[in-house]
Amino acid sequence: MTRLLVTGVTGYIGSAVVRQALAADYQVYALTRSERSAAKLTTLGAIPVIGDLRVPGSWQEDANASEAVIHLAQPETYGARVTTKRALDFRDQRLQMDAHLFQSLHPKTTKRIVYVGGTSYYGDQGTELRTEETRPNPKGWGPYIAPAIEALPGFAQQGLPIIEAFPGWVYGPGSWFAEYQLEPLYTGKHVMGLTGRSRIASPVHLEDCARALLFLLDHGEEGSRYFIVDDCPVPGNRTVECSARALGVPLRVRRLPEWLCRIALGPIITEPLTCDVRLSNSRIRALGFTFEFPTIEEVFQMW
Repeated sequence: MTRLLVTGVTGYIGSAVVRQALAADYQVYALTRSERSAAKLTTLGAIPVIGDLRVPGSWQEDANASEAVIHLAQPETYGARVTTKRALDFRDQRLQMDAHLFQSLHPKTTKRIVYVGGTSYYGDQGTELRTEETRPNPKGWGPYIAPAIEALPGFAQQGLPIIEAFPGWVYGPGSWFAEYQLEPLYTGKHVMGLTGRSRIASPVHLEDCARALLFLLDHGEEGSRYFIVDDCPVPGNRTVECSARALGVPLRVRRLPEWLCRIALGPIITEPLTCDVRLSNSRIRALGFTFEFPTIEEVFQMW
């Protein structure tokens, strides 16, 4: 049984990874700061590790003993307006968290590390289909996660077997998808959007995202990057249309000009809404990964 350390276990993707890893018979060590979360993880069958990636501690011993790692943890990004100061704090904390984790690992013990970035690092790529080799053009949170991603080769030179994963627009039960689309539609409120052309997004269902991260532990090539996106990029407003149809409710969208969104939400949140992100999943498919939810259209037809 492979001993797997998962960070970010209380998050949207992390929760799904823990659940699927347990079903796949991994011995899951779940890093959490919360005693309450630890109790829930124990009930699921995981082994909680109490610790904070921002602070060195005894958790590093459990990390050092792990054969595999899926690193999802990042500083908090929700709950307040995103200012430049807050984004810079995020950047610095992420670098610190990565350093504390990687410094606790040893290549003789840890055989696979899946590091989860974000496609905001690639930013606006136009409407052409792009692969992992395309030059990044960080937007939104991208400039603030870029230093952490660009520090990875240094850790790899120390012998750590790092595989980079870049999930696209992850949708499914919970998180932003419920808060900003499903709940407003269900309660008769408006979903907010930008005026003008709806930009292209590369989505992936939550369960496929979690499966892909576990798949990369076994099949990913050390030193490579993989986009985790489904087969069909879509206009960003397509998910709202499909959600309304699936829920059987009227489609209510209130569109605001970009300048007003920048004032209300801040440029870091608004900027990704102005980007086209049309990404290819050919690299992970070439390894043999298959999607249970290959397109958004098929998912909503199941509802």
